[in-house]
Amino acid sequence: MAKVTLDRILEEIKTLAHDERRQLREMLNIMLAPAGDEAKHQALRQALRAVGLVTQARQPRATDTPQRRRIEVHGKPVSETILEERR
Repeated sequence: MAKVTLDRILEEIKTLAHDERRQLREMLNIMLAPAGDEAKHQALRQALRAVGLVTQARQPRATDTPQRRRIEVHGKPVSETILEERR
């Protein structure tokens, strides 16, 4: 890219509103991100934030791991019990 073009772009960036600068930064981060799996997830989160579909992406905590044991329940399904109690 020619230095003149880069200088012109930088001058244009100075005229952007704060929200527009934030969106530009997020889009640049997406474009410059490495191509690993985590980078893809991060890029997706940033893209969703950039268009306003998501305001905050919660990072999974260590306690959120799906290592739970299933419990066997005998008798009728719990969903039926709930429906009966609501009637």
